[in-house]
Amino acid sequence: MHIFGGLNGNYHLCCHAQFQAGSTIVGTYDQSLSSIWNSGHYKSTRLNFLKNKIPIECIKACYEKEKQGSDSNRLQVNRRFAKDAYLQSRTNTDGSLDNNPTYLDIRFGNLCNFKCRMCGPDASTSWYTDTLEMGWSKTMDHYTDNKDFWADVPQFIPNLEEVYFAGGEPFIQEGHYKMLNLLIESGYAKNIHISYNTNLSYSKFKKYNLPDLWLNFKKVSLWPSVDGYGSRVEYTRKGLSWSKFEKHAIMFKDHIQTISCVINIYSITSMPDLILWCKRNGFDFYGSTQTDPSYQKITCLPKESKKQVLAIYKKFIKEYRTILTVYDLEQLKNWLSYMTSIDESDQLLKFKQETERVDKLRNESFTETFPEFALWYETL
Repeated sequence: MHIFGGLNGNYHLCCHAQFQAGSTIVGTYDQSLSSIWNSGHYKSTRLNFLKNKIPIECIKACYEKEKQGSDSNRLQVNRRFAKDAYLQSRTNTDGSLDNNPTYLDIRFGNLCNFKCRMCGPDASTSWYTDTLEMGWSKTMDHYTDNKDFWADVPQFIPNLEEVYFAGGEPFIQEGHYKMLNLLIESGYAKNIHISYNTNLSYSKFKKYNLPDLWLNFKKVSLWPSVDGYGSRVEYTRKGLSWSKFEKHAIMFKDHIQTISCVINIYSITSMPDLILWCKRNGFDFYGSTQTDPSYQKITCLPKESKKQVLAIYKKFIKEYRTILTVYDLEQLKNWLSYMTSIDESDQLLKFKQETERVDKLRNESFTETFPEFALWYETL
């Protein structure tokens, strides 16, 4: 039911699989969507899944996270799209499908106004000045001006139920607006649910007023990304203004499904504050444990810091249990279980080296922002 075109111009099984070692490329930007949908790689993958043979790129992205107690993307989308499970029985013997995809996820480039610590130049143009990698000088975008792509899309529109936008930052990407206008002009927008991962830093862009455009669609869902609270998330997600994030979150409240968070060294101690903010303002939250860069994972924290984190959450849960749902508590349990599942503190030196490098460029300080971690950080 789903087709994903990544920032690098390659089509992968999903956005999580894209960043895994050994990930299969099922197509490229210079191929038609039709040929990709029933490409040899796609067909063999479908048949393997039906035989319970798991692709290598899915193991780390989802299955290992599940074993460590985390709620993976696989589990989430299986719950969300359970109604489409019948499509498995319609897979042809060669792995092809007669139906067109109902869910389209195309990444219209890496243009972004933030440079988050867990990101990099492949997903954000703002990172270009802070990276050691050579060759980053212009926006990477394989779809916005791809005439063949836009000539191919219209045949898929009548079957579309959902179109997903992420980045970079979709609110400032021309390809995103080009797609919205095409869907509106087709007359099918009223049947289509559009959804976003966004940093929520814009409500308008150039001539485009998002709320006006959204009126044409069946449903609009936002999954704003924010990892932690206040000045701490401003440090982690360089470019974010907490006050602006709050303002836009309230403005778009009716469209926000969940506040999405990456659980890593930078966010773990201020997540309780963010959770309380979510509860006060009527938002759900979802935290996904980070796997890459690996040196930022909460499993890298030293033993004493893990004890400190456990104490913070024990106190938080005891004090606020009455406002936390069963699902909330399960999430917190999963984060902490993952954190203590393995000792990867041998990666902390790499963490410090990269953090200090970026701190110097941005005139920031990890220990001033996170004084609770100063002891182990300064003794590395």
